[in-house]
Amino acid sequence: MKSLVCNNKATRLESLHQYQILDTAPEAAFDDLVFLAAQICDTPIALINLVDTNRQWFKAKVGINVQEMPVDIGFCPICIQHDILIIPDTLADERFAKNVIVTGEPYVRFYAGVPLFAPGEKAIGTVCVMDRVPHQISSKQVEALQTLSRLIVRQLEIWRNLAEMASIKKEYNQAEEVLCQSEGTLKSFFGSAPMMGIVELVDNDILHILDNPITAKLFGLTPEVMQNRLAREMGVAQKYLSQWIDCYRQAERTQLPVRFEYSHDTPQGTRWLSVTICAIAVSSNNHPQFAYVVEEITSRKQVEHQLREQAALLDIATDAIVVRDLSNTIVLWNKSAENLYGWKAEEAVGQNASELLDTEPLPQQLEIYQGVWKHGSWQGELHKTSKSGKEIIVESCWTLIQDEHSQAKSILVVDTDITQKKQLEKQFLRAQRMDSIGILASGIAHDLNNVLSPILMSVQLLKTKYRDRSIYQMLSVIESNAKRGANLVKQVLSFARGIEGDRTVFQVKHLVLEMKQIVAQTFPKSIIVRTEIQPDLLPICADSTQLHQVLINLCLNACDAMPRGGTLTISAENIFIDENYASMHPEANVGYYIILTVTDTGVGIKSAILDRIFEPFFTTKESGKGTGLGLSTVLGIIQGHGGFITVSNRVSRGTKFKVYLPAVNTFATQSLEDTEMPIGRGECILIVDDEAAIQEITKISLENYNYTAMTASDGIEAVALYAEHKDQISAAIIDMMMPNMDGATTIRTLEKINPQLRIIAISGLSTSEQIPIDKTAKHKAFLPKPYTTQELLKTLHTVISH
Repeated sequence: MKSLVCNNKATRLESLHQYQILDTAPEAAFDDLVFLAAQICDTPIALINLVDTNRQWFKAKVGINVQEMPVDIGFCPICIQHDILIIPDTLADERFAKNVIVTGEPYVRFYAGVPLFAPGEKAIGTVCVMDRVPHQISSKQVEALQTLSRLIVRQLEIWRNLAEMASIKKEYNQAEEVLCQSEGTLKSFFGSAPMMGIVELVDNDILHILDNPITAKLFGLTPEVMQNRLAREMGVAQKYLSQWIDCYRQAERTQLPVRFEYSHDTPQGTRWLSVTICAIAVSSNNHPQFAYVVEEITSRKQVEHQLREQAALLDIATDAIVVRDLSNTIVLWNKSAENLYGWKAEEAVGQNASELLDTEPLPQQLEIYQGVWKHGSWQGELHKTSKSGKEIIVESCWTLIQDEHSQAKSILVVDTDITQKKQLEKQFLRAQRMDSIGILASGIAHDLNNVLSPILMSVQLLKTKYRDRSIYQMLSVIESNAKRGANLVKQVLSFARGIEGDRTVFQVKHLVLEMKQIVAQTFPKSIIVRTEIQPDLLPICADSTQLHQVLINLCLNACDAMPRGGTLTISAENIFIDENYASMHPEANVGYYIILTVTDTGVGIKSAILDRIFEPFFTTKESGKGTGLGLSTVLGIIQGHGGFITVSNRVSRGTKFKVYLPAVNTFATQSLEDTEMPIGRGECILIVDDEAAIQEITKISLENYNYTAMTASDGIEAVALYAEHKDQISAAIIDMMMPNMDGATTIRTLEKINPQLRIIAISGLSTSEQIPIDKTAKHKAFLPKPYTTQELLKTLHTVISH
């Protein structure tokens, strides 16, 4: 291998500068050569790069916009020190992986370059090709690049000779001689290259000027027979001829390469060809001339045809099947992919897969792609997001697809939805953990009962025998703590085994009044207790002892939340849960309920732990002051009675627990709410909620009470609807948690259009303090989810009437 390292940098630069070509305008001769380089090597980028003192300057380029770059980046300054430099995958080579043109634009993953040797074996630059994906290059393509490098140097010699010629005649003769040499070399090159040639448009036909043997073989002729013959004379069908001429006209008009595909019938069968054409010169008779390069793609078309035939089978598969090409563009998207991710095939095909689907962190994406390229496949769990914003967990299998030449062509991705499976596994593990805790708790409770029983009996016996005051007080302390332990055991057994107890039909009024008396007698005097009991409460069927335990636990927690005093309110009321409410609360059924509400004005519960308060053994109290079983026992008792519990919380403002228990007396033939249902006057209400079920049930409810309704699935759609129908819409019901545009942004946008618009903000998570509406404005209101039809109608009537 000969050394390309110049002993004298000044000598190399002198050889470059003698051509006086730096910073000159583009020329067709060089542009054609770099175009051929890109076509021969099947790469999107090709350059004629001249390496100057402090920069690299591109005389001709394909696929890149910049004209020059600093001399210390890229690969051409390295290439001029070798015969040829080939880097199949820049990221796989630690010498090049951190180069700025690899990590940034144009994101080079493949490079092949050949030096341009001026006379005296001085490397003045390179002809190079690049790709944004890993690439392989054949020995024939390397030889073609070397041939092109010699042609480029000869063209540079032409440039220099033209500048030095003293007379027009001498200039013409020398140019003619060099041109003939170039044409001879070009013809020799054409003979060994892929299908290519030069043609001329003549009288709405194609005249073949020069075609290589491979092209002639396609027509069953020789290059000599084809030379200076029209396409019609060679039997080319009119439909093919018209297609070619249209593309040639486009290349002439845009002065850009044009690529198209067509089928060609031969005695051996139909062959598919990919043709790239480029306008190159005007001939002496002013007919436009073009160069063309043809690539046979029959194998690829056959694969595509097979894929289309198999598409019907893919569409009935239960897994999402996606095919990406090597530029990460989606080329296949089956029905299950539509169902799983939400995008239709026409929306997904042609899109960048990373932008549409890949929500994983960049290091994980790199790990996946490296695994596919290195091992041919990758498999694992991925967290995805659908078009609607829904989070999905998939078991994803990636496979590298290769053609018959073992060249990578695309990536097949099969995604299996395991979201429900993961949720069931999580629920199973939680249930298993709870079962284990229950078994442990039952065993502990049993042993504790055996320990506490003799202690209590002994203490009570000793208290009858000893009258000494100090001893009596000590025994009383022991008795009190033993009873407290016994009560704890009862809670543990209730939690662990779900003891049902005796169920009787009774009024909760008496339970509330009894609890008020207990709280007033035992709680600190700084806590004021209030009761609010609706007249004519419906009865319930329950274990009064267990419900007493529920109220005790809730009141004790309220007391602990008000160390400096406050107000404790216990209330009871009837409620009819309709389809609206039931559709928004999975534990509720349509029917009559009693609500027991315990409200305090204490410190509230931190939002970070709100979801954990019903977990067994979870407590925020100091060690020795809480067992963590109170609320888990409450939850178990309520669920055992067929009810449910909700909690609303305002940090530093207090907490409200609502216990819903099914009523047993449903003698009323008319809903308790019916007597207080405000009727609309035909007003049009805009309902904005991303839950279709809530949209529908709210719309039906309003229409049943003399309103009309429009619905929108997000804020963007809502703003568009209101802008179109603002003269008809009287009020808007807006959910705060929505994709695309949330409720807060939607409210602000609508208020800019109409500051007086009646708005009801609704949310299942937020409190009224977190809603961006004017609290003093009577035409604005907040309604927490889930809500009943009565609550909705009353709130709507209030905001509209003001």
